[in-house]
Amino acid sequence: MESQLGVVLDSFRQLPREALQSAAQLGFRKVEMPAVSGPVAPTELTGTGRRHLSKFVSSLGLELSALGGDLGGTRFTDSSKLEQSLEKTRAILEMARDLRVPVVTTHLGPITEADLQEGYLVEAVEQLADWSDRTGTFVAFETAGADPARFADLLRRINSPTLGMCYDPASLLIDGFEPLAGIEPVANTILLARARDALAGSSQRPGREVPLGEGQIDWPEYLAALDQAGYRNVPFIRRTEARRPLEELADAKRKLERLVRA
Repeated sequence: MESQLGVVLDSFRQLPREALQSAAQLGFRKVEMPAVSGPVAPTELTGTGRRHLSKFVSSLGLELSALGGDLGGTRFTDSSKLEQSLEKTRAILEMARDLRVPVVTTHLGPITEADLQEGYLVEAVEQLADWSDRTGTFVAFETAGADPARFADLLRRINSPTLGMCYDPASLLIDGFEPLAGIEPVANTILLARARDALAGSSQRPGREVPLGEGQIDWPEYLAALDQAGYRNVPFIRRTEARRPLEELADAKRKLERLVRA
């Protein structure tokens, strides 16, 4: 695994251009840029704007490795809003093609066995697989809202080489799952791996994100498990609840670099 690290730009809580500059200043090399709303949403970024964005990212010495396509809310599990969710994701995939970004991450929502039995969610994922193949862009589903084994079953059912997982151990821990046990079921399908720490919940309080190194993720074991699962990309640091984003991201990067180089 390379020592250069990635970062998810919404961690900075800045506008996209400022976040890109902050990522470059901290020495990150790969970035994931949220693309659902704001100035880099497909409806806002014209063809000219997309070309300018690519040049700006390159001028900072960065690589735009992924676009974030998490729609929020019920995502793909509300059948009444499914067509709208699909169309928004299709637009993000097409923009990724224009920007030559290899991966779009997204969140299917809380998946139950009933959702899979009803069939509409499977049909939606099949549609995503078709668009993913047409645009030459991989789709990585966030590991949240269900046991990774259920995602593995879904991927086997669709059997598309352009679908995979975005593995986030913190989200699994917060949701009550063992954070590293899910790697084995989705081995060889992990397209992006998050570096995010958390504490498990209890009867007194829910699970929550904490600064990297202050939670319950075993980082040497996590990195080793990713390598064994065939993951050859870099970890992407993400913070959703940082009080001082710049300082905390810089600290997370230093800690993770020491582990990656060990």
